[in-house]
Amino acid sequence: MWCDNCFLVFPLRAGGMVLSTIMAIYCIAGGIILFNYGEFLFFHYPEAQIYGGYAMAQGAIAIIIVFVFANRSFIFTRVLFRIYPVIIVLGAVRGGIMAWELQYYKERIVWECQNGGHKWIDPSAPPVPATVPPKTLPTTLPPAFCNQGVNNLAVVFTGSLAIDFILMLYMYFLIWRFHTRLRHYSVTCEQFYE
Repeated sequence: MWCDNCFLVFPLRAGGMVLSTIMAIYCIAGGIILFNYGEFLFFHYPEAQIYGGYAMAQGAIAIIIVFVFANRSFIFTRVLFRIYPVIIVLGAVRGGIMAWELQYYKERIVWECQNGGHKWIDPSAPPVPATVPPKTLPTTLPPAFCNQGVNNLAVVFTGSLAIDFILMLYMYFLIWRFHTRLRHYSVTCEQFYE
């Protein structure tokens, strides 16, 4: 017999809503950080924007999950049940690439810290015409990143990505349980009214 509440920390619906709210907050915050400071850590042009956009999309899906659980929507729960494995795979690939690049390009981040937080410039690349950066974007890496050390930064970043992956797996478990409960509830209602 299947244990209906195994692995549930909180009640299914309320716990799923709380977890997706927490996931939305840290995903959107991570996306904002990647949009603002990602170019200092990831050195190929659209890469930081892609990672930040994925984090924002993951946060938006977490907000959608809150509404789906609040409304007990069977259709949207079913859609999330089908789509979320793709999100988990993309998140795992993104996390692996980000962790690898932080380790691989460590010396460039160290160079940035040793040169006043300015963005690393590839000496073998042709010179880029000087442009004035927009006033809204930071022009130097914050000293807090450099004060902690690049190795500590990479370990914390990789650990955060691993925790994010574990929370995505647990959220999929909650979506699956909620989907199963709604499906069984509709079968029970049909039997009751016959």
